[in-house]
Amino acid sequence: MQERPRAPLVRFSEFLGIGYFGDERQDVVAPIFDSRHNAEKGWSRVMEMHGDSPMFHAAFIEHPAKYEFVAYPLTTNPSQINYVLYRSFSSLESLCKFKDTHYGRTYIKFGWQDITKPQKFDVFTQYAFVDAVEFLNVEDVKPGTMIDRIRKNLL
Repeated sequence: MQERPRAPLVRFSEFLGIGYFGDERQDVVAPIFDSRHNAEKGWSRVMEMHGDSPMFHAAFIEHPAKYEFVAYPLTTNPSQINYVLYRSFSSLESLCKFKDTHYGRTYIKFGWQDITKPQKFDVFTQYAFVDAVEFLNVEDVKPGTMIDRIRKNLL
């Protein structure tokens, strides 16, 4: 059987952290950039790829003392660069809070650091749908899966 060609993927790496918020109807995962301009630039790349209805898959990979966040588009185009979100964090505190309050319906919104706000960040109204959120231990990541390939940068 012939292997399908892989779509080229490039990780976003400019963002500083992730904000988590929501209520009983929705959860929002917000990559926070260092400025509104950088958030706009990143979001424009998502919109160029997917138009008005971007759809991602998200995974949180837990290690003993850190976690990784990976979000990738469900559909990729082999003739263009397809952007994914990847970030590693050295504390499990925010992941544990998000896991404890996660209700199931999740969206990704891009945000930026804003020291004038009490929560220290602001977000766009535009969002990407998330088909599913996986909470995995590092040993549960199967070799060759999209998550494994992104993590190992073998794309």
